[in-house]
Amino acid sequence: MQRLSAHNGIFRLPTIQRKNDAELDVAIADLEARGFQLVKRGTSSKDVKNFEYKQSSKTPKRYKGASTHHKVWAIMEKQMQ
Repeated sequence: MQRLSAHNGIFRLPTIQRKNDAELDVAIADLEARGFQLVKRGTSSKDVKNFEYKQSSKTPKRYKGASTHHKVWAIMEKQMQ
């Protein structure tokens, strides 16, 4: 785990990233049991085009399709006394 960052007594963890909502829910529940609070939660998607490349050079030869990569993320923080 990376180091906590502190500002005015609030410790914020680096962004937690998982592949799906179920994995993120488990991570959030674990941190909430340790006293952290959920600040923000979201999803991000990235569309990627796949190409077949020529062997002699790195120029695209043919389009092979597209795929989308999804990930979910959350920001957690803890109030310190």
